[in-house]
Amino acid sequence: MLRAFGFAIIALIVLGAVWYVALLPGHITIDFGSYAATASTPIAILLLAILVLILILFVGIIRALLRTPARVAARRNLSRRNNADAASLRALSAMAAGDDRTAANHARIAQRQAPDAPLTLYVAGETARRTGDHATADRHFAALARHKDAGFLGWRGLVNHRTQAGGDAAALAEAEAQTRQAAVAYPNSVWLRDQRVQLAFNQNRYADAARLATDPPARAALAIMASRTAEGERMAIDWAREAVRAAPSLAPAHLSLYAAHERAGHLWRAKRALVAGWKAAPHPDLAAAYLTSINLPLDRARAAQKLASANPGHPESEALLARTAKAADLAGEAQRHEARAMAAAGSAWVCAACDTKHADWQANCRKCGTIGSLGWVKPPPDPTTVLLPSPQPAA
Repeated sequence: MLRAFGFAIIALIVLGAVWYVALLPGHITIDFGSYAATASTPIAILLLAILVLILILFVGIIRALLRTPARVAARRNLSRRNNADAASLRALSAMAAGDDRTAANHARIAQRQAPDAPLTLYVAGETARRTGDHATADRHFAALARHKDAGFLGWRGLVNHRTQAGGDAAALAEAEAQTRQAAVAYPNSVWLRDQRVQLAFNQNRYADAARLATDPPARAALAIMASRTAEGERMAIDWAREAVRAAPSLAPAHLSLYAAHERAGHLWRAKRALVAGWKAAPHPDLAAAYLTSINLPLDRARAAQKLASANPGHPESEALLARTAKAADLAGEAQRHEARAMAAAGSAWVCAACDTKHADWQANCRKCGTIGSLGWVKPPPDPTTVLLPSPQPAA
């Protein structure tokens, strides 16, 4: 309703203006040398308006003609960019499927279409890295790092490539410098923090890695290594305590605190650390450290009873009592504890990320490299083991 009313008002104004012009009196004469043109005032105004419209239309045509090359070039560039993006997406899909050869072919197509596009630079760098062309990978990632919006992808590619292409000191130092550049582009990146942790770990800078780590198991593992490699006794104790705080159920953390106190000459505190460790996380290594200075089998059995009292009934406590009783020729006592220790049989250090079994604890998994992933558990069953059905009694 309001639109119709507004349109009617505008129409009345236009009609009034036309009516006013049509009623204007007089004539207008224009001389062209020996020629003269005379028209009434309304006709002259109408002709002038038409002339102005023709002039505007002419200027518009000229401008359109002048802009045509730029528009054609823009459409061509857009088409090439779309083709490059499509080829880049196909390259990413091929990389996800593990087909590096097909990914490299699509990356080359994307480079021909739009060599400076961020997505093109990324897939070109990734395919070059996967195929072992390190110089080309570095060149593409460096170009991507200079991009205003996608610079972090370039720095990430450079860091990944540098750490995976070689692990020498120079490569690690260069990767460390590149992580600082990446922090400028994206300072709150979780990946960047984890990468700095891994780089510090690879360079044996365990204290720096522990300060950066936020995951408690990883921080505990790094703190243990920092305690073992600390130059001062006070620093070794502080890092061992940090490991216990981060992972109180990790036996090596308590062992590191025991070793740090023993190194400083705090023998009573060292023993107390082992008892606290047994109470929180019983493990044969804790018992071995606790009994290391006791030689007589019967004395070892008595000391084992004292240690086991910190966590009575635990399978590891029962296994410890069974071992020491058997060594002291206490057959009945050993048999009684062996029956209760079955739950601890077969435990090992197993990676929580890939289920790899390790003979001893270490800060990272030797297979997948995950820091702080080892736990004292029973290994999962081997998936290759075939379980045969039980024989059925004859009918």
